[in-house]
Amino acid sequence: MLTVTGAIAIMLLALLAAMYLNDRTIDADRVRTTATVLAVSPLRTGIEFVDQNGLTVRPSGGVLYPGLLHVGQQFVVEYSAAHPEVVRVAGRTAANGLLMVLFAAAGTALVAAAAPMLLRRSADRVGRRVRAVG
Repeated sequence: MLTVTGAIAIMLLALLAAMYLNDRTIDADRVRTTATVLAVSPLRTGIEFVDQNGLTVRPSGGVLYPGLLHVGQQFVVEYSAAHPEVVRVAGRTAANGLLMVLFAAAGTALVAAAAPMLLRRSADRVGRRVRAVG
C-alpha cells in the first residue's frame, strides 16, 4: 500500500512542479488575447485563439485552469509568446490548481490510512468463517 501511496505522492509533486513551470514560462513572455472555447470534456477544455503573429492556435493540451468555461464562450487568456501552446485563463495561476492537488493528497492519505484496517477486518472475518467450517 505504501508503494501506491508513494507513487501517487510523487505524481502529485510532479503535477505541482509542472503547474509552476508552466506559469513561469507564461510569465517570462506573457501575451494576452481573447480565446474561444471549442470543446469541454472532463480531462481538457479545447480552445482556439489568434497569436501575436496572426496564427490560429489550438493548444493540444487545452487551457490551464479552465474551471466553469462552456462551449462558445469567449474569454481572455495569457500565453507564452515563445510557446503559444502554454496557455492559461487570464488571472488564474498554479494557486488555482493547488486546492485540487491538496484534495487528492488528502484523499490518498485517508485511503492509505483506512486500507490496512479494512483489510485486517476482512481477513479476520474470513478467518472466523474458515474456523467455523473447519
